[in-house]
Amino acid sequence: MDALGFMETCGRIGAIIATDTALKAADVNLISLKRVSGGLVIVIIEGEVAAVHEAISAAKNQLRQISCGLLTNVIPRPDEVTVELIEKFRMRTPSVKEDPGRD
Repeated sequence: MDALGFMETCGRIGAIIATDTALKAADVNLISLKRVSGGLVIVIIEGEVAAVHEAISAAKNQLRQISCGLLTNVIPRPDEVTVELIEKFRMRTPSVKEDPGRD
C-alpha cells in the first residue's frame, strides 16, 4: 500500500459525492465508507501517493462547490501497524446471488 487517503464529511450525501469524485479523478480504491457519530462519515481510499493526493484534491474542490465541509489527510507509505489497523475497516464486497428466474 503506497498511500492512504482519509476524508471526513457531514452526511452521507457529501460522503457519496466525495467518494464518487475521488474514484473518478484518479486510480484509487475505496477501502471504507463508514458513518461514525454525529452525522459524520469517514471515507478511506488507497493508491499510489500522487493518485491519492489527486483524488483528495478533486473531492475537496467538488464539495467546496456545494458548500459541504470536508476534512482530509493523506498518509504516504503507512507503517505496517497502520495498514493492519485499516484492514479491519476494509469493505467486504457482498456476494450477489443470481436470480434463477432471470435469463
